[in-house]
Amino acid sequence: MTTQKPMTLVEKLHDITHTLEDIQQGKTKGVPYKITSWNEVNDKVKSQLQKNKVLIIPRVLEHTKEGNLTLVKMNAEIINVDMPEDRMTIGDYVGHGIDQSDKGFGKACSYAYKYLLMKLFMTSIGTDEDSEFSNPQAKSPAKKQTTAEVIDDNIGGLEL
Repeated sequence: MTTQKPMTLVEKLHDITHTLEDIQQGKTKGVPYKITSWNEVNDKVKSQLQKNKVLIIPRVLEHTKEGNLTLVKMNAEIINVDMPEDRMTIGDYVGHGIDQSDKGFGKACSYAYKYLLMKLFMTSIGTDEDSEFSNPQAKSPAKKQTTAEVIDDNIGGLEL
């Protein structure tokens, strides 16, 4: 009888990365673009973590609040449940949360952790990803003419 060697954490992360289903973006009230919700990311990742026996423990390293803007920096320890000594820490991921009441910290943590998971597992989320391709091209400001150029343009067509 042959005993199969347990997968290493790196092998498990590789498997999750290449079997994770695409994340579906959705519309929400008040914003003109599609969003990648925490629930959508969590649902896809959680089932793969359970299947592969991988535990992720997120940690807030720093947080600040200025007015209604909360910033957090997080990392996460990833543990191979089959061999708990096989672990790694990844990070640092920054999240921002804007809220007038006490929800800014939670929003910032959710945002940072969501992007930590999405980048760790290289999730595909469609064409509206937060990137340079999802925003319209910036227009260059019109070049101002110098006084000499304005005068030259105004008299250029005149015959003297």
